[in-house]
Amino acid sequence: MSRKSAAVLDVRSAEVTVAVGQRGVNNTFVIQGMHTQPYKGYAEAEFFDVRDLQEAIFTAFDTVEESCGARIRELYIGVPGEFLQVRTQRCFMRFENKRKVTGTDVKALMETQPEENFGPYTVIRKTEAYYVLSDRRRTVDPVGMVSNSLEGLFSYYLADNRFLDILENLLSEYGIRKWEFMPTSLAEALYLVPQAAREAGAVLLDVDKISMTFSFIEGNAAVWQHSCSAGGGHVIGQVYFEEDTDVPFYVVEAMVGKINLASMDEENIDVEYADRYDLYSVPMAFLKGCVQDGLDILCGVIVQCFEMSGDPGLNYRPLLLTGGGITEIRGVREYLSMRLGREVDILAPDQPYYGKAAQSSYLSLLDMALERKRKKSFIYKLFHGNGG
Repeated sequence: MSRKSAAVLDVRSAEVTVAVGQRGVNNTFVIQGMHTQPYKGYAEAEFFDVRDLQEAIFTAFDTVEESCGARIRELYIGVPGEFLQVRTQRCFMRFENKRKVTGTDVKALMETQPEENFGPYTVIRKTEAYYVLSDRRRTVDPVGMVSNSLEGLFSYYLADNRFLDILENLLSEYGIRKWEFMPTSLAEALYLVPQAAREAGAVLLDVDKISMTFSFIEGNAAVWQHSCSAGGGHVIGQVYFEEDTDVPFYVVEAMVGKINLASMDEENIDVEYADRYDLYSVPMAFLKGCVQDGLDILCGVIVQCFEMSGDPGLNYRPLLLTGGGITEIRGVREYLSMRLGREVDILAPDQPYYGKAAQSSYLSLLDMALERKRKKSFIYKLFHGNGG
């Protein structure tokens, strides 16, 4: 693997993805190897089967290493929302006289130690949300601005030690000796959400197969985050809740991909799916009704997230939706917008051949990993010092 490349492991609630890539032209990626492997998943911050997780990760490693023709020596691992907590802390410093803020001031504020013990969690990233000057202006980059004080709101991303232990043991067994954990939700926020939207305050919702993560983004970090075990699989599972059926789950999943919640369909239309074993048929009206019922359940969870955040200002923010759980259901954006009474936009990577919302997490992690490698390089440190 070349020094310009980075390898990432994206742990989702029903599949894992290993990707190796480097920067291309115009901020694109050159993907040198990528493999997604399904596994039994997790819920309530517990893996259903650690051995199954290991087999999935090792299979993904083997496949990618074969396609790249090189061993993975260094790895960046995304920590999913269910294994993360976000805590914030305000730090303040006053200057003797009004003057320009320097990089040293910012670094000193950033290095302020947390006020609490985080228990069974480890800080894997501390990020500034924004800074406040003495005239109450907010900014994500105060260097060069004139002020007689500097205040910063910092977010601590805390990873569950159980998750860290499991992954570290698996990586050691595979033979990888160097790794770094990164918050998947932060990577998505920085990669997918435009800076102007983050500075104004943005609500990012990543809905996966079994899990969802709700993040309130201000500036360069989440200032509030909540995850729970509810996702696209629960929407499709409504078919089995409403009716006793022997249609396999993967068939129902494929059928849902054929409906459009925003269209008016004629009565007595069936959705059909054929595989090498059988021909399956389900009434269109029944299937759409089940999907809408499942989405209504997710909407109830989303409303609870808005209420739990305790910030009434979020009611005026659009909901930015990503992840592969429900975004590929046609008409889902319009349906959620109608049910929630707010604007809903779907975010996906702006990349050729990799433009689906289901690819948001591993491409966001790759973007963050490549940036981390750049900042750790000798040339960067030579011109910018050892900070960052």
